[in-house]
Amino acid sequence: MKVKILPEETKQQIAKLVERKFIEATLKERLPEYYPDFECLKKLTLDPYKRHLGVTSAVFVVEYKIEYLNKKGENKLLDLFASAHSDGSRQAAYKKTTFLYQYGFNQGQYKVTRPLFFLPEQEAFFYEASIGRSLFNFFTQSPEEDLRPAFSLVVGWMKKLHNFNPRDFDWPVFRISTMIPLPEKFIKDFYNDNQQQGQIVDELFQQMQKDENRFNKTIKKTLIYGDNHPENIIIRDLKADYLEMIDFTDVALGDPMIDLGTFLQQFDFMGHNFISREKMNDYKTFFVENYFQQSFSQIKIDYLNRINLYQSWTALRSATFLFYMKDVENPILDLLHDSQNYLQLAKQGQRIINLH
Repeated sequence: MKVKILPEETKQQIAKLVERKFIEATLKERLPEYYPDFECLKKLTLDPYKRHLGVTSAVFVVEYKIEYLNKKGENKLLDLFASAHSDGSRQAAYKKTTFLYQYGFNQGQYKVTRPLFFLPEQEAFFYEASIGRSLFNFFTQSPEEDLRPAFSLVVGWMKKLHNFNPRDFDWPVFRISTMIPLPEKFIKDFYNDNQQQGQIVDELFQQMQKDENRFNKTIKKTLIYGDNHPENIIIRDLKADYLEMIDFTDVALGDPMIDLGTFLQQFDFMGHNFISREKMNDYKTFFVENYFQQSFSQIKIDYLNRINLYQSWTALRSATFLFYMKDVENPILDLLHDSQNYLQLAKQGQRIINLH
């Protein structure tokens, strides 16, 4: 596959997200549309979280802490983010977030972050910062705290999305074959790096496709979040009565069990160094029981098979992302083995969602 070099002009446009004069001019022009009391910009602090300008891609995430004067002469504070990617994915995320925000996810217990605007030349989606911290931050900083109230909120948010009327919006359809990076690329790269791992990845992908096609013949597709992991879940504290989700790049029509499988695998992967194995397994069981409102022994095995398929898929996806991070030591082989084992559970129809 021929590598597509990113034009220098595109890099320069995206890099403007950290240029003070450009951002000040943009905010002065755009903020009055979303904050009618805006009079003038007083202070701006730029904090780049991610600043990648590569040969084939550019990815920026920048926080803007803003102080402005309102029409009454009062000082007001704003905290905004811009997320940009040269692949164009942030425009789709902007459209999806805006649609959900306009149709009920702007209020109540289950929210999305407030979208503002999209800058085409910078491929940048601007949105309000969500107040609070990520669920990941809470359980890594305070692993002894009870996560069940927060898990119940996450389940409630998922069920609201799964029952949401997609209306006539042009939602993409989830397919394992269209995961990013594309399988035709990462399978080849794995083979080139390590023949044994390449074969594992190839076999996993082929089996997942077969299982997905088999399940898709009978399931009802709903809206799914698609990237349901603890860093995308923002809450004020572990006893909060509402949450906001961020990053809607992967929202699509698909099997709702994708969101369960993704969360369970990512929680396990991100949390097993902080939370005991016994507690981890109990939390995962609680999460599934809460979603179905049934004891684990009563949940239909078909659901558990699909959850395990997508735990397997998420483990493979994680291994793939880590594979391209060559400068750090990563548990790629462990993730591939986990992916194999989750897939085996699905194949055998076992009433198990934990590997350890």
